[in-house]
Amino acid sequence: MTVPTQVAPAGTFTRASSGLVRQVGTLDTLWYCVLQAALPYVFFMVAFWTFYPGASMELATIITIVGAGATGLVYALYSSVYPRSGGEYVFLSRTVHPALGYASSFAMAFWQTFYFGINGAFVAIYGMQPLFAALGLQMKSQALTDLGAWFASPWGIFLTGTAVVLFFGANLYLGMKSYFDVQRWAMLIGFVSIAITLGVLALGATGALSFEKNLDEVLGAGTYQGVITAAQADGADLGAGFSLGETIRFSIWPAWSLLFAVLSVSFSGEIRNVKRGQLVGIVGGIVVSGLLLVAIQFFSRAAIGDQFLQASAYLFINNPDQLPLPSVWINLLASFVANSPIITIAVNLWFVLLTAYVAAVTAVYASRAVFAWGIDGMAPRQAGTVSERYHSPTWSIVVVVIVSLVLLAVYSFTDTLVILSGLPGMGLVFLVVSLAGITFAYRHRETYEGSPARLSVFGLPLIAVAGVIGSAFCAWV
Repeated sequence: MTVPTQVAPAGTFTRASSGLVRQVGTLDTLWYCVLQAALPYVFFMVAFWTFYPGASMELATIITIVGAGATGLVYALYSSVYPRSGGEYVFLSRTVHPALGYASSFAMAFWQTFYFGINGAFVAIYGMQPLFAALGLQMKSQALTDLGAWFASPWGIFLTGTAVVLFFGANLYLGMKSYFDVQRWAMLIGFVSIAITLGVLALGATGALSFEKNLDEVLGAGTYQGVITAAQADGADLGAGFSLGETIRFSIWPAWSLLFAVLSVSFSGEIRNVKRGQLVGIVGGIVVSGLLLVAIQFFSRAAIGDQFLQASAYLFINNPDQLPLPSVWINLLASFVANSPIITIAVNLWFVLLTAYVAAVTAVYASRAVFAWGIDGMAPRQAGTVSERYHSPTWSIVVVVIVSLVLLAVYSFTDTLVILSGLPGMGLVFLVVSLAGITFAYRHRETYEGSPARLSVFGLPLIAVAGVIGSAFCAWV
């Protein structure tokens, strides 16, 4: 390990150089934002859809694209005014109050550190376990089935999560160039896997492939209809008509993914063209991810069937003994549309790979936040050190890795953190930034007038208009 030797002086970004270099391109920023939007979290959306009778997953996601996109505009424009690494801490400290900036940054950094380890655990629970469970059933291999069960065990979760944390911790330690070089390959493989998944689901939707026939072939005749019948007998409402109210309520699930595309502001000081990079990255990331979620939701419903999706999820939560499957995550179900082990691997690959990268992007945010605190004297000065060789905030990365591993261990071996969710805390930060965006152009007119954020719509500052829409959405979240 190279010992960090460059220490930036204290003071709110008044130094000549932080030691970080601008080496991140616009396309890399876009892919980062897509990864922060957590496409694999579609398995939560599809699974919990059953508890919102009459909700339209697709319409809820489109509503979220608009609301999250507005918040994303505020973040992108703010970062063009204050192009420094550190996230919300930078612009909230300068435009609202240092205490609010630090409090918001601390909350977000804590949750991003938490999810660094927890998304490593998710690789085992929602990626590896469904993959090997499906392969075990299709190939009638008890060894593969047992391997899938091991990944869902405490040691399987902890060791898988530890491997993810240590790999990406080392990747980030070697610098953002190293990180984004690996990310490009991950996105290429991931998008090929997504394309295969959508193709399989589309063939299922047209009838060229049959989920019902294949499921009955693997698990026994009548399994498909038996799941629906069992859920109805248990009281599940599988035939509710469209409900706008339930659709709006359901928007919390796509929001849990799409809002986080804004967090590329954590490395604004490392993007070559900050204004273009953040506008394209954040807003583009929300739109691209949102449309992919809509496509996956639509073709999943068409290929697998609304009633089966709702019934299987209902039984999984309320009466698992009646469910002949180990889980109901959409990657497991999609594996039976084609019922081919090779296709199963291809369909599950992006869930495994991109879930791991959701962990990676959280580490980028957390390490940059700790780094910014170190520079400003809000944390030990060592946290603000940068490796002269790798141009990375090495000590802050080490701190984030250690804390995330501790939280991962607690999550893996106890029930203490199982129901802990960061969305309320992080959603509050999104709301604070959106509200700040409403007043920025008026409270700091001179700064606004001379900045790249000076854009208007209908004669009003774009950042203020976006702030109003984003604030309304984030308040609901």
